[in-house]
Amino acid sequence: MTTFVSLAALLIALVALGYAWKLHRELDSARERLDRYNRSLFKVEESIRTLRAEMEDATTRLHVEMLRRSGDAQFSPQMTVREATLLHPQAQQILAGFHLGGCSSCAVEPDETLAELCASRGVNESVLLANLNQLLRDGTNGDSQPQLVKVPNVHLDLEL
Repeated sequence: MTTFVSLAALLIALVALGYAWKLHRELDSARERLDRYNRSLFKVEESIRTLRAEMEDATTRLHVEMLRRSGDAQFSPQMTVREATLLHPQAQQILAGFHLGGCSSCAVEPDETLAELCASRGVNESVLLANLNQLLRDGTNGDSQPQLVKVPNVHLDLEL
């Protein structure tokens, strides 16, 4: 009787071991599928990010082009840095003259508005906009060769 019970226990243990092995294989298969799905999902998310960035860039370009064609092209506080640099090729030079971009210590975000930028950096917004709009008043509007506008790199306020 003990031998029979031992054999039955051994048989049950072998069946359980076989079942555990089968479950382990199914788990490995499920992990492989999950890894494949995760890789595909990552690629899709990256594609969506790329498309979103391209869409935002195209939207900005279209907005600037509409401003140019309507004749209402003018720098405003609500304009983003990206729009400003697209509106006139020398806008980046004017911004750099105010230490707003151009080097690693004064880098700016392209989607930051000019008003936000001036507020965060302590730049006089009206002076910056006057200098930027001077580019457009010269009649170039970014279409032909722009006239160089000199902006001092250093501004000293001395009170006596």
